[in-house]
Amino acid sequence: MTKPLTLTMTKRSHFALSWIAICVLLLVSSSQSELIDANDEDVDRFCYPAAHKNSRLSCECSNVSASPWGMRALHIDCSYKDFQAEDLTALLPLYIDTLDLSWNKLNRAPAFNSDSLRMLNLMHNNISTISASNFAAIVSLKELYLGWNSIQLLEPQAFAGLPHLQVLNLAHNNLHALPAQIFAPLLVLQTLELSWNRQLNQTNGLELYGTYGINPKLNALRLDACGLSELKLPIDAPLRELSLRRNLFVRVPSQLPRQLERLDISENLLEKLLPVDAANLSQLQQLYVEDMPQLEGIAAHAFAQLHQVQAMSFQNCRRLSWLDGDAFIPAEGNVTLPPLRTLSFRGTMLRNFNVSLSPVFGKLTQLDLNGVPLHCDCQLVWLKDLAIQTNGRCLRPARIRGMLVSSVRRDEFSCERWPRWAYGLIILALIALCAAGVYLIVMGLRPHRGVTMRRKVGAGSPYARVTIEPNRQENFH
Repeated sequence: MTKPLTLTMTKRSHFALSWIAICVLLLVSSSQSELIDANDEDVDRFCYPAAHKNSRLSCECSNVSASPWGMRALHIDCSYKDFQAEDLTALLPLYIDTLDLSWNKLNRAPAFNSDSLRMLNLMHNNISTISASNFAAIVSLKELYLGWNSIQLLEPQAFAGLPHLQVLNLAHNNLHALPAQIFAPLLVLQTLELSWNRQLNQTNGLELYGTYGINPKLNALRLDACGLSELKLPIDAPLRELSLRRNLFVRVPSQLPRQLERLDISENLLEKLLPVDAANLSQLQQLYVEDMPQLEGIAAHAFAQLHQVQAMSFQNCRRLSWLDGDAFIPAEGNVTLPPLRTLSFRGTMLRNFNVSLSPVFGKLTQLDLNGVPLHCDCQLVWLKDLAIQTNGRCLRPARIRGMLVSSVRRDEFSCERWPRWAYGLIILALIALCAAGVYLIVMGLRPHRGVTMRRKVGAGSPYARVTIEPNRQENFH
């Protein structure tokens, strides 16, 4: 009995020792793997600024492979850290590619030093001035975002030393005037954003490219909400995109680049679109005329010169009530339809569309008529034949009010034979005839003026003469 008991105890002890050994090995391997991971990190996760490295106040750094050759690049995110300019070091880490300092408390633009930084985001801070040569030590910079600050002053040569900058965003600041040739050092600038500098109307009447040294090969220019009423741009400039929303234009500027492909003239003061507005825009592909507070109509031949237009939007023009049927047809009569594919009249007051627009509407892939008070009469029945869904609903006649145009039967698109004013005249004439008939009947029943009624008055008649004598009994004499 002793041998089996001893053998059992020995097996149990071996089993327990083996489990202990396995646990120890697992713990050692996990600790070694943590050390390997920590040592293999070429860049610490929290690497900048140096004074707060690897602390809660440091920025988050991520090491990625940059295109096109997969070279090492460092992205640093310092947003929402409440940093001030004094908290940041001028020398940036090696291999840095992008630096995001948005939503901080910077009162000035830091002067960084790096030969690899390509994108710098300083949006949503309290910067008021950009000093001369502020970014001269980051010569490889390609994108600079300075929007949503309080910048009032750009010193001359503020952007000196940035020969590779392609995108410059100065939107939502307090710029009143720009120094002459301020953008001249930006030799390859492609996109310039100056929107929402409400007092920038001092540039009215000036030729922007020549005055401020804008790159002649600029691709996109945005001047929304700058208080502009005049604008002059080089006709031969290769500008592709121009945004002029929320300004004070009463006509589309006449001096615009011929190669323009996208124009946004929304929220301006135009009352009517005329042929002169699009006379020099033969290469335009997208036209946005939205939220116009005073636009009432589109004249004949207004879009005759838009030979390449593919998308047009008149959304939320609340006073737009008429569209001429010849708006897309040249005055000469040569019917050359544009390759229009997208058209929006959402939220306008258009009630009907002339049948002469059917060739243009028939080529559309998208037609938005949401909120348009359509009068579904016989003149609009052709709209039902379109192959696309317009989401347009009928306002009149009352029997089909609120129904989709596509769901209304063809026989419901009926026209009144007489205009409404004719029915009113007929009713008034009938009333007048009835009144005249009643008058004649009454006059016919009345006796003639020459007829005299003679009747004898007897003694017992109530019309007989009555003589009143005094009561003799009352005379005491």
